[in-house]
Amino acid sequence: MPKLGFDCRAPDVYPSWEAFEADLAELARLGFDAVEIGVGDPARLDVDRLGEALSRHGLALCGVLTGASYLQDGLCLTSRDPAVRAQAIARLKAHIDWTAPLGASVVVGQMQGMRTDEPNRLAANARLIEAMCQLAEYAEPRGGRLVLEAVNRHEVGYNHTAAEVLEIVEAVNSPAFNVMLDTYHINIEETSLDGPVRLAGRRLGYLHVVDNHRGLIGTGHLDLALILRTTLEIGYQGYWVFADFYGPPSLAVRAGAVIHFLNRTNLLPSRSESPPTS
Repeated sequence: MPKLGFDCRAPDVYPSWEAFEADLAELARLGFDAVEIGVGDPARLDVDRLGEALSRHGLALCGVLTGASYLQDGLCLTSRDPAVRAQAIARLKAHIDWTAPLGASVVVGQMQGMRTDEPNRLAANARLIEAMCQLAEYAEPRGGRLVLEAVNRHEVGYNHTAAEVLEIVEAVNSPAFNVMLDTYHINIEETSLDGPVRLAGRRLGYLHVVDNHRGLIGTGHLDLALILRTTLEIGYQGYWVFADFYGPPSLAVRAGAVIHFLNRTNLLPSRSESPPTS
């Protein structure tokens, strides 16, 4: 049965470490297994302190979003500038270094770039495959994990569907590199909700569970239960990582809505003790 993850702001976004740990405590109380955070430059993160905080609350780190490396620092794996590509690869290697000991996946989404970075699809994907081959080779002996996210056409230039991402993953052909799907992007780009999960199959390494409006889980029109049940059918054993970017500011409310949704749809993973629903 998949484990439960929740997207949480990085510690440096909080007013204090105490506030960050209060949210970790709430996630643990609700029954989550792990958190996901977004980190641009890991040199700015107190990795040891983060690890200690997670350990205190019995939580794992399931994944790290790297989009800030593109949005803030301009690091792009498909750039026409070889120096920019080299910096992007170096940044992702730095992410592998700190996430591998924690067992977390490094998410490559917006670092794929836009069409303005490379207008030619074949050239862009050739560079992407070359970069991911280097990164997978670096990750394998370190126990690192990389996933390539299928992102909608408004946020990356290419590779919007499970089929397109799977083509890149199979070209690299590394156990350290797999497919990431996000239900929000599935809703925009795919012709069915369950088809992309079935297509990714054993190469599905990470799943973002996000409603169609990116708000409170279970309050949109997306059939999230269908997608989650499909992951069970294919034997997916990774994380269901829930994210709510436009819901209420309170993490307790947003995360609590996830547990309520899972209870309502009979999808809550069994625990020795059921987590509270309020």
